[in-house]
Amino acid sequence: MLHSIREARLRREYAGLYPDLTPGVWVPACTLRDYILERGLYQRRTGAPTHRRLLLESHFEFRGGPAARPSTWTGPHERSDEPAEPT
Repeated sequence: MLHSIREARLRREYAGLYPDLTPGVWVPACTLRDYILERGLYQRRTGAPTHRRLLLESHFEFRGGPAARPSTWTGPHERSDEPAEPT
């Protein structure tokens, strides 16, 4: 079966790190991404500023969606806190 949207499911061994998620249930990856961001789980579990992926492959299984991203993909970029230079 071919899926058009990217889905992910939590691995059972990591259920304790993600309150309110049911392990083993396929969910749109964007929904899981929003869940992690809204609850601040990204900062709490990564601890490293160089980590770019919100859904860790060791914690989640994936299926569907577009072809895999190129290895040079660095994820969404955050806006800088520095003030813009005057024009």
